[in-house]
Amino acid sequence: MTHTDLEIFVITNGRKTFPYVIKSLEAQSEKRKITVVGDMLWIDALNECVKLSKSDFYLRVDDDMFLHPHAVAYYLQQVRKVKKLGVYECKFWEDWSNKPAGSLKAYCTKVIKRVGFRPSKLGKVDKNFTHDLGATKFQRVKDKSMIGLHACASIKDQKRYRSLWRDKNSKISKEEFVTTFDNIIHKCTKTLKEQYAILQKIPRLNKQYKTGYHKFIRTKT
Repeated sequence: MTHTDLEIFVITNGRKTFPYVIKSLEAQSEKRKITVVGDMLWIDALNECVKLSKSDFYLRVDDDMFLHPHAVAYYLQQVRKVKKLGVYECKFWEDWSNKPAGSLKAYCTKVIKRVGFRPSKLGKVDKNFTHDLGATKFQRVKDKSMIGLHACASIKDQKRYRSLWRDKNSKISKEEFVTTFDNIIHKCTKTLKEQYAILQKIPRLNKQYKTGYHKFIRTKT
């Protein structure tokens, strides 16, 4: 692979977790181009990533995703193994829920330009994307490896983000939004600095869950 076969897009609306996301990306063992897409509607930001991508694949990173130092290297290895790949997904570790959760997706640029993203009434795209990709010959691969931490922002930050989502991205009523998962505020028990330090535990967690990432990072140490 050449240096430009995969690039990174970070979508942000200014959460306090954002600087730590950038810090984790700059600490990657495999350096790749990082582009920040900021202060846009969710669907517009997703489409902006597709439009700007000049690589075969791109990672779409949210501004609360802290990546372990070998995460990008792992994706570079894995996307080469799958024929007709549309998207490759790995998990995160969530400290506050004490379980694997969420996902980081590596998209094949040419496939996404063909399939596109369609938002639901809530403004989400994953279910529609899964349906649309399923109608093609391209694969969606789910890997149980945990390649980083899904961070928990402050309560103030969470409330601001949810209000932004409700008012700008969602097409349902405020009354309906209250009943959705996106309205739940999580209690933060660790500072962002303390959460960032949890990345040191990612190798052990992957060993515990017997993941592909565990095998991979053993070759890096």
